[in-house]
Amino acid sequence: MRLPARTDLPTTPAVTTSLTDTPARPRFASLVELLSWQAARHDDAIAFRYIDGGDAGEVSSAQGLPTPSSPAPVSAPGGGETLLTFSELDLRARAIGAELAQRLRPGDRALLVYPPGLEFISAFFGCLYAGVVATPATYPKPRRPLPRMSRIAEDSGAAVALTTSQTLATIDFDQQDATARSLAWLATDDLPAADAGWRPHDAGAGDLAFLQYTSGSTSEPKGVMVTHGNLLANLEAIRVAFGLGTEPTAGDANAGVFWLPAYHDMGLIGGVLTPLYVGGPSVLMPPPSFLQRPLRWLEAVDRFKATISGAPDFAYRLCVDRTNEDDRGRLDLSAWRVAFCGAEPIHAATLTAFADAFSGAGFNPSAFYPCYGLAEATLLAAGPDWRQPPSILSVDRAELRAGHAVVASADRPAQELVGCGRAPRGHGVLVADPESLTPRGEQAVGELLVRGPSVTGGYWRRDAETAESFGLTVPGEPGAWMRTGDLGFTYRGELFVTGRVKDVIIVRGRNYYPQDIEQTAEAADPAVLPGAAFSVEWGADPDRVDPDRAAAAGEERLVLVCQIDRSCRDGSRPALVDAIRRAVLTEHEIDPAAVVLIRQGSLPVTSSGKVQRSLCRDRYQAGELTTLHAWQATTAKAAGRAAPAPPELAGLSIEAAAERIEEWMLEWLVDRADLEVTASDRDRPFAELGLDSLTAVELSGELEQAIAVPLPPIIAWNHPTPAALARYLAEQSRPAADAAADAATRAADGDADIEALLADIENLTDEEARRLLSEE
Repeated sequence: MRLPARTDLPTTPAVTTSLTDTPARPRFASLVELLSWQAARHDDAIAFRYIDGGDAGEVSSAQGLPTPSSPAPVSAPGGGETLLTFSELDLRARAIGAELAQRLRPGDRALLVYPPGLEFISAFFGCLYAGVVATPATYPKPRRPLPRMSRIAEDSGAAVALTTSQTLATIDFDQQDATARSLAWLATDDLPAADAGWRPHDAGAGDLAFLQYTSGSTSEPKGVMVTHGNLLANLEAIRVAFGLGTEPTAGDANAGVFWLPAYHDMGLIGGVLTPLYVGGPSVLMPPPSFLQRPLRWLEAVDRFKATISGAPDFAYRLCVDRTNEDDRGRLDLSAWRVAFCGAEPIHAATLTAFADAFSGAGFNPSAFYPCYGLAEATLLAAGPDWRQPPSILSVDRAELRAGHAVVASADRPAQELVGCGRAPRGHGVLVADPESLTPRGEQAVGELLVRGPSVTGGYWRRDAETAESFGLTVPGEPGAWMRTGDLGFTYRGELFVTGRVKDVIIVRGRNYYPQDIEQTAEAADPAVLPGAAFSVEWGADPDRVDPDRAAAAGEERLVLVCQIDRSCRDGSRPALVDAIRRAVLTEHEIDPAAVVLIRQGSLPVTSSGKVQRSLCRDRYQAGELTTLHAWQATTAKAAGRAAPAPPELAGLSIEAAAERIEEWMLEWLVDRADLEVTASDRDRPFAELGLDSLTAVELSGELEQAIAVPLPPIIAWNHPTPAALARYLAEQSRPAADAAADAATRAADGDADIEALLADIENLTDEEARRLLSEE
């Protein structure tokens, strides 16, 4: 199946600005009013269903969260479900809000440090109920430093960190910095019931609701200030854009399935707040569960007949790459009406590959909803008519690089771009010259500016950066505009996003600042000098991609170009590459697709010494760098290729089982993870072998299937070498192997008993045999 390339795009305004079949919501002053209203209307109706790590088809519990008179359960891996009703959420929020009101004043900040689960939602609304500014942070990894969380805490000025009792027990405070240790940590699931007479904080539309820290620079995180009014305006925009009604209909027509983390703007607003806003149930699952086995996401969409779900581009690629025909044949995706895609560049090849792969499962290509958004505009900034198929426009590649979008002719190299619709009602998107901010005409590439009630107030405690990007005037255009830093153009009124003005790298929906990665690489070894980090479309070059991997075309991958000291000898250069990769993996959890070492003084820089990353990228792609040594991932991860045969462990000692598992693991790393490993690598950390966080989770999923032992997605982080992990797995698999052996013995003994009984019966009279067989 091929999504049609469209050059006959409609010239009439997008339906998202004039839908008549989605009546307006009642007006609320705050999300406090919204939740109180929904709790009164829906009471014991399910608001959220959490699948805590297992396959979507398994249910171990169907009980809701208790009322605040007893502790709330802590979600943990295991394949069960936890339910949260509207009334229970209101009560949990009151309990947490009452406690915060005693500790903090309205306007104070509270850090939200939660693992995947429903307690984050209760804590988020508990903050709002107390007038405290919720500040989501990445969820912690057990017994590890939390540098990003500490930087967010320091920047926000938060004095309290909210989490669960289970998480709190796993944090090793000896490994944390002074900021993390100075926080007052509070386990919200242990809180008692709220006072009966307590009332929520009276918040207004202009009050700050939460700080959304962007996923960019790790050294200087920026907190976007999102008000209640911003949220309500964007939630209404999303409701209309997705064609959602004001009431759930028969069969939970507004039901959604989401796995994105709640500290991510798309996960929080798209997966949590939008379902709450429209009164439809939301099924949530932990991100590692999806990454470990992408099929789980689609199984949940099938099981719950979800009509709304979505994720960044890379997630759809993973679903194609890591499922097979048998997997797809068991799915029914026909109820999926809006499959939104955003948070990173959207590739036509990805949409086409997914539509083709899952057409037999009933997936309708018209369900794709490519959209454009950013945290500074709360979330959604532009989207298409949900009832139309996505717009694919083929443009001349050379003309696009020159700043003009020209429909490609048959004899010219072309690039397919995916349309992102138009701004929601009451909002605007404008293409302007990046220097003068004057509007540009159709098909001219420029910086995207946005305006409207969803545009936030700027960055927390960053007045200079806020003044630079927010509240700008544009000649001939009314209102205050915000600079996005993104590039794009319009064609017949539809928006097409083409790149970034700034050098932000976007991989798998996550933003990376190149200067952070460059500093990490330079610190990896004294011989490494300043360099350039940038992303390339890895699948665009047929020499760099497995031709069997259909969804790889256009995949963004990280490339590092590093100068090295003149004294660095040839033989030590491969070790430098290993050191750079290891440092970047450890600090940023991303593995470069290529590392290029160049001569000292040959890095493209401006007259003032500023790195010219775009020029460096162009020279890299043209093969014009003065290269001393280069490494690159020469084979793409196998697409849908079967894992090595499961190791046979029955009857083996722990040592022998560990050796068998280790052999399987090294074979998997060679076949599936772009690695060249040998037996000598058994004691090397996975980070040194180039295993990034996504591939580590993938490894845990396939190990789980290979040895039939349930494993947490972070197993490779807790046992960081192939030898250590194999030994641990051999010990864990031993009880299962022993049980299997015992069962076989019992079966054999049972067969012998039956044979003896039959022999005895042959020597009995008919009456004696009947009497024997009838005895209990």
